[in-house]
Amino acid sequence: MKIKTLLITAIGAFAIANVNAGDKAVIEEVIVVEEDNASVAVGYNTSYIFRGVNYGDNQVTAQIDYAIEGTPLAVGAWYGNPTDGRGQNPGGQDELDLYATLSHSFGTVDAWLGYTAYLYPETGGGRLGQTSTNEIGTGIGSAVGPIDLALAAYYDFDIGGYYFDLTAGHSFEINDMVSLDLAAGISYQIDYNTGGSDFNSVLVMASLPIKLTDTATLTPYVAGNFALSAIDSFQDDQVYGGISLSVTF
Repeated sequence: MKIKTLLITAIGAFAIANVNAGDKAVIEEVIVVEEDNASVAVGYNTSYIFRGVNYGDNQVTAQIDYAIEGTPLAVGAWYGNPTDGRGQNPGGQDELDLYATLSHSFGTVDAWLGYTAYLYPETGGGRLGQTSTNEIGTGIGSAVGPIDLALAAYYDFDIGGYYFDLTAGHSFEINDMVSLDLAAGISYQIDYNTGGSDFNSVLVMASLPIKLTDTATLTPYVAGNFALSAIDSFQDDQVYGGISLSVTF
C-alpha cells in the first residue's frame, strides 16, 4: 500500500520539517507518495509557522507514519519543540499531533479524509491558548499538465473555525539523486486564526530532496510566508527554512 501525505504549509502554509499528514511536513498539501508502508523523519526549522502564524523559533521535530496494509487507512504522529518562543506561542510550547487519514484514488484524482488531535503537553497551552484541539479535514489533488494542484478544507471543533488552502507545485529532476521542488499556496480562514472570514496567508517554498539511499532522503528547504488580511495585524512576512531526514521501510 502507498503512503500518501498531503502537504501545503511547510509548517505553516506548508511544512517541510516532516512530510506529515496533520502535516506539518512541508507544504501542507502537494501530494507526496511513498511506496513503503512506514516512514520516520526528524527535522529542524528556523521557525515553526503553522497556517500562516509563527509559533516559535529553532524547532526540532520527529515524525512517524504507518499505512495499514490492505486498507486505505494511514496513521501517524508528529512532535515539535520550538526551543525559542515567539509570536502566538511566547513560551515555545511543545506540540504533539496524532492523526489518521483515509485516502483513495478516483482515476487521476486523489481524495482524502482525515482527523487530527493537536495536543500541547506543557502548561500554559499552545496554539490560540488551547491545551488541545480536534480537527477534521478533507481534500483532493490532481495533476493539471505539469502542475500538481491540491485543495483542502479543515474544521477545528474546539476553535470553532474553518481553514482552506489551495496549493500548486512542480518537481524538476536534476539527476537520479536530486530534485528541485517548487510550491506555492494561498489560504482562507473563517473564525480560525481571527474572527470573521478573510484571506489568511500566501506561502512559497523551494525544497531540494536528496536521495541518500533507496530508503533515506535528506531535504533542505527555504520558504516565504506572507500574511494577508486575516493575520497581518500580528504576523509579519517572514523568510524561514530548515532541513529534514526521512527514512522509509
